Amino acid sequence: MHQTVLLKIALVCVFVGLFLLYIFSETIEIDDTAISKINNAESGEKIKIIGIVSEVYSSDNAVFIKVTKAETAEVVVFKQINENITINYGDVVEIIGRTEDYNGKREIVADRIRKVK
Repeated sequence: MHQTVLLKIALVCVFVGLFLLYIFSETIEIDDTAISKINNAESGEKIKIIGIVSEVYSSDNAVFIKVTKAETAEVVVFKQINENITINYGDVVEIIGRTEDYNGKREIVADRIRKVK
């Protein structure tokens, strides 16, 4: 008898906790980062940029995008992340990702990308 009551209480607490996490996760937002500040960001830091695609080129497992907004940032999008989106020159995109160093240069590895317009 006591075990079933404890199980019910535990399940209710789990579902209430998951619901609250979902509600709070909707309110968390990453501020737009100026491209000039990317070089000063810590490696692995989460950032968000919005800009115009000025160049797109592709390799076997990644797409490389140059995004311009007063300055230019290089963004790497691994194909398994966004296989259903087509990015073209002139598109306005919002990119959320993390900063990484590659061959001595700072770049953004995209976790999420979407067209704004």
